[in-house]
Order: sequence, then C-alpha cells, then structure tokens
Amino acid sequence: MHSLVFEDLLVMMAAALVAALLLRRLGLPNILSYLLAGCVIGPHVTGWVGEPESFAFVAEFGVVLLLFSIGLEFSLSRLLALRGSVFGVGGFQVVLCALLFGAAVYLWGTTVQAAVVIAGALALSSTAIVIRELSSLGQLHQRHGQLAVGVLLFQDLAAIIFLILVPVLAGAEEGGLASEIATALLRGAVLFAILMSVGKWLLPPLYREIARAHSEEIFVISTLVIVLLAAWLTHGFGLSMALGGFVIGMMLGESSFRHQIDSDIRGFKDILLALFFITIGMDIQVDLLLDYWPRLLLFAALLMLVKTALIALVVGLTGEDRYTALRCGLNLAQSGEFAIALLALGQLSGVVPADHASFIVLVAILTMAVSPLLLRYSERITPWLLHTLGVAPPVAAGIPREAEIHQGGHVIVGGYGRIGRVLAGLLEENQVPYIAIDNNVAVVDRARAEGRNVLFGDSANLQILRSCHIDSALLAVLTFRSLEQARAMIAQMRSVGINTPVIVRCHEQGHVRELLSLGANRVVPEMQEASLAIGAQMLELLDVDHSVIRQQLEARREHHGDVS
Repeated sequence: MHSLVFEDLLVMMAAALVAALLLRRLGLPNILSYLLAGCVIGPHVTGWVGEPESFAFVAEFGVVLLLFSIGLEFSLSRLLALRGSVFGVGGFQVVLCALLFGAAVYLWGTTVQAAVVIAGALALSSTAIVIRELSSLGQLHQRHGQLAVGVLLFQDLAAIIFLILVPVLAGAEEGGLASEIATALLRGAVLFAILMSVGKWLLPPLYREIARAHSEEIFVISTLVIVLLAAWLTHGFGLSMALGGFVIGMMLGESSFRHQIDSDIRGFKDILLALFFITIGMDIQVDLLLDYWPRLLLFAALLMLVKTALIALVVGLTGEDRYTALRCGLNLAQSGEFAIALLALGQLSGVVPADHASFIVLVAILTMAVSPLLLRYSERITPWLLHTLGVAPPVAAGIPREAEIHQGGHVIVGGYGRIGRVLAGLLEENQVPYIAIDNNVAVVDRARAEGRNVLFGDSANLQILRSCHIDSALLAVLTFRSLEQARAMIAQMRSVGINTPVIVRCHEQGHVRELLSLGANRVVPEMQEASLAIGAQMLELLDVDHSVIRQQLEARREHHGDVS
C-alpha cells in the first residue's frame, strides 16, 4: 500500500514538472499546468493514478494553504485607501454576478445549495493572475488597475462569507436553510473576532520570539502550526478549515513578518498547492470536455462577456469614463483559483455534484487560460470594442505609454543598522520613498515604532526582495555578510532579469571587479572604506597636502580593486 502511494506521488510530481515546463513557454500560470497534469494522469484519461481519493487530505490541506497565501496578500490599509472601489464597485459586482449566475445554474438543474457555491465561485476573479499581469505591465497604479485591485479586495472579503456557507449548505435542509445560514454567519463573526484578536495581540510577540532564534526551520514549523491551529479552530466551530487559513493569513499579512513568512514557507506551500491542483485535475471528468466542448467554450465566453459587461456597467455608474470601465471589466472577466478551491470544498462536502463541479472547473480553466491575453492586450481591445459599440474613446485613452504612472520609484535598503539609518534619513530628507529590510526583530520594532518603513526579513533572499518590488525599484543598497553570499545573490538577480541598479556593501574586501562583472553597479568594501577614512583624517592632522592624500587613497582603492 505504501509503495503504491509512493509511486502515485512520484507520477503526480513528474507530470506536474513536465506540464509546468511545457506550459511555461506559453506564458500560462502554473495552476493550469497542474490541473492539466492531473487530468492526464487521472482515472478519466490514462489511469496512472487510479485512486485520487487517497490524496483527499492533501487536497483539503492544500485549500487551507491556498487561502492562507491569499490572506497574506490581503491588505487592510490598501482596503481603506481604496474603500470607494472596494465597497462600491466590488460590492455591487459580487452581488450582481452572484445573483445572475446563481439563478442561471439553478435553472440549469442544480439544488439551491449547489447554486450558491457555484455562483460564488463564478462571481470571483483570479487575484494571482490579475495582480501579476498588471504589475508586470506597470498598470497597477493606473485608474483601471486601482479599480481592479479594489474589486479584488472586496472579493477576498466575500470569500470569507462563501467559506462560512459551504459546510452549512452541506448539512442544511432547504426548509431551514435561512436559519442555518444566519447561525453560521454569527459563528463566523465570533470566530473572526477571536482570530483577529489572536493576530493582533498574540502573534506579534510570538513571532518576535521566533525571529530571535534566527532559524528558518523554526519559522516554517511555527507558521504551519499556527495555520493548522486556525484551521482546527474553525473546524471546531463547524465551519470550513480553509476559513481559518484565510483569516490568519490576513492577520499575518499586516505584520512586519509577512515577507519572511511568505518566503520561508513558499517551497513547502508551492509543493502542497501543486498536489492540491493535481488532485483537482484528476477529479475532472475529461469526457465532459470531449462530449460537451462546444458548450464549454460557449459557457466560458458567456461568463467572460457577462462579467466584463456587469463590471463595466457598475464602474460606469460610479462616474468613470467608458474606456476605464471597460478595461476594468476585461481585467476581471475570468474566474480564478478561489473558484477551483471553493468548488473542491463543495464537492468534498457533497454540496456540488461531481459532474457539475467538473464542468464549472473546466469553464474556469478556460477563462483563466485566456485571461493573460485579455490583460496584455486590453489597451488595444478596449478602443476596438468601443468603436464596435459606436462609442468614441475618451481622450485619456490616447495617452502615450511613456506618460503612464511609473511603478515603483522607491529605494530598497538592505540592513537597518547605523549605515542603513543614515541612508534612510537621507532618502526621507530628499522625499524618496524607501523600504528597509532587517533580520533583527528588535531593530525592526524600534524603527516601526518611529514610523519608519522597515520590514523583517533577510535582504540576501531573492524572494524577500521580490516582495519589496525590486523589479520596479529605482535602486537597491544591499549589505552582505560575505563575498560568497554577495556573488551568489548578484548573479541570481541578474540571471532572472532584475536590472535594478545595485550598490553592494560587503564587510570583506577584495574581488570587487568580480562583483562588478556579475552585475553590481557599485561596490563598497566596508572595512576598507572605514580604514581609508581614518587614514585620510590621520594624514590631514599630519599636514599632508590634500591632493596627495586624494591620490594615495585612490591608488589604494585601485590596488584593492574598488574601481567603482
């Protein structure tokens, strides 16, 4: 038995690897690769893995981690800053789409309970795809991008409601459905208050103590235990375990430890999420695709058309021009990863029949596959659609790309010691935004108490730098403990296409030319510069001519390879 499980696991991971490598060339997200791999190896195609139910626990835990990761990306401060688009546009969009899609699938022949779950799944969009594409295109701070982010934030809030409803719908009779839902919402509110209190008062000091251990293993284990405890607590309240993961992710997403948490558990999380989406793919009844592919394509097209139209209508009612409204609609036209997770929960709970879940998942996959293209070419598609509808595009649509709002524009300061504080002070005096990173929790706490933008993390970790948007930063000043670490980090940054100018500060000296050849723009050997500064002061007190001092210092910099 153990041998069979091991072989199935090997087949699943190998299939995921092959699919990800192939679909990556097409620019499609890994989620689709894993779903495709699951379809191929599942019992409905090759049968290489004949019993997907053996991995049901992995699937459920994968949902918890998926919602935890979505929660980490949730931002209460951004929600308040965008409250107009969040509660106005987002609220109307979710309600209208849910009512329309719920009525449609109920007439299709589902139960009321299944209609609620499916409507919730279809009303929400893909946060991962939209944020990634808008960020890479430099459109997050354009008006249509801000509106899209606001709607996605409300969708994250709506996700909490749907997560509360799934287990209730599984056990409720239609006659007492209203009272069951009211009771569940009350339990959810109590649970939310408990987890909010834990996240605000208990987790910060706990993570400060964990951070002092300076151990990635302890960080990973601690985070997993916290997520599992939250899932266990929500399960004890009779609610979905995924709800606990999402709420605790929201709480940790507001802390200074967020980036380090995300970085430390990313590998573990990604593997489990890959297994989760593979198990979902194995449950997809592929014969539906073969028998009903015209209907699937039609449903996918209708879903994207209706969502685009409804979102554009709601945005237009807020006073935005038609161009912005339509681009926002195109941004959010797809279904998303939450739809797949919600349908998986619905199927595991017995609320949504397997064939219905498979059909809707296939529709969601088709919309997610098309979505990156819609996002990338919405600037061209929108004027064409407006012209087709007989509407003249506004003047704002013709603004050239170089006049668009510049993304990033900040400086990353790695290390917030004495030098880091000086650099941050200079940046503040010159009104240049910055993000400082330090792995000393006491330093971070003091700096944040003073109102400084300092986060906990290791600046020698590429994932931490990515979470600080190094791709769009003006400059990064990074401190490394050793030359080996500096070499590895600079080489890794340049190999993945990060072209941000970097000033490297090393405690050691030597090999400066090598770091410059790897891609560093400036290199400052800390000990050497300190000794040269002391030497300059010494020679001045000895009345040596300033020009002679300058020549001698430059000669020593050249001798040690500091040609920056």
